[in-house]
Amino acid sequence: MAVHAERRLASILNSLPLASAIHRSVACALKCPFVHLAGGKTVWKVFQASLAAASRDIEGHPRGKLFRRLIEYGPHHPDDPKALASDGETILSDPECGTAVQFIFSHMVNRFKGELAELLALEPCIELVQQLKQDRRVPSEAQVYWGETVHEPSFSGRPALRRWAKGADGLLVVEGPRARLQVLGIAEVKSMRRSSTSILSQIDHHVGRLTGGLRLRNREFLPEAVSITPKQGMRMIFVPSSWKLSRDFRWEKGHHGGRSMVFPEPCEPPVVTRKEQIGPNVWRISLAWSQEALEQAAYEMTYRYMAEVGKAVFTGKTMPKGWEGFTPEEAGYNAIKMMLYYMPLRYLSARQQRLAVKLYNVYAFGYPLGADSREMMWPEDLA
Repeated sequence: MAVHAERRLASILNSLPLASAIHRSVACALKCPFVHLAGGKTVWKVFQASLAAASRDIEGHPRGKLFRRLIEYGPHHPDDPKALASDGETILSDPECGTAVQFIFSHMVNRFKGELAELLALEPCIELVQQLKQDRRVPSEAQVYWGETVHEPSFSGRPALRRWAKGADGLLVVEGPRARLQVLGIAEVKSMRRSSTSILSQIDHHVGRLTGGLRLRNREFLPEAVSITPKQGMRMIFVPSSWKLSRDFRWEKGHHGGRSMVFPEPCEPPVVTRKEQIGPNVWRISLAWSQEALEQAAYEMTYRYMAEVGKAVFTGKTMPKGWEGFTPEEAGYNAIKMMLYYMPLRYLSARQQRLAVKLYNVYAFGYPLGADSREMMWPEDLA
């Protein structure tokens, strides 16, 4: 069963070693009696719930409709004049193209990358909490709530007006008598390298929000029922490593002529997870997996998601001219390929142009090569 689940994960991440690491981390959490996860009782269900949370966040975003328009109608042709306005329903204007690029890069890729980092951080978090319990620095009955099980108020106010938003990535808590809750520690997971100072500032922000109450799973705790240990509380910071992916590749002849790029098989990280205590109650944990490795997998997940949206867009509709023989899935993939090619050729800001070029290059030539180039790549550039 474990091997089957790992291979299902690998089919999404395009990396069996990363899939195995995520499987091991989630399996460790599922076996641990003091850890609470969203999603279910198997690794696959937890992973699916993580994907679903990211997808809901994308679909519910105000720019979700803009993204669907991009897949279905795309930008103007590269030879068309500058388009500053649109009808809001079909072909995107150039400003809308720039907004869509930023949405894909800054929201979609980062959202998937964040989910992967959170799942990988489970195992070292559990090991740290177990050590703290053995050292009697936290009570043996302390519980860890993780990911989508933690919600904080989006703003303070009367309970009737309280709205809930995703909270800290992890909370270490002890439930007392009369449904009171003590927050002993906060975990924050980053999928990009960040300074400890900036992450600790974000944890302080969570502390401030927790004064307005807390929801763990479906249980709500009013502000007066929540006590926080601000100075003595545990701070757990998780960041990726900094090692780089290999840029090696080779050309191979295809079965029907032409040639294709072949990259080395994904490998295990060259480092192990490292734990460092940087303050009286502050730990910084560097995950074995690097920012580049997580980002590469996040691009795979993003393109997969885009293809699924494309399939949904074209199902039951008349195919565009020249695509009459395509299945909805083939039309979705073709739309993405065309859209990513056209986008960098439109009138975008310098930053949007850079992001559009990166999206196209990674899609066409793989993350290791596409991530570095600031100009659109062509096969002859790699001859």
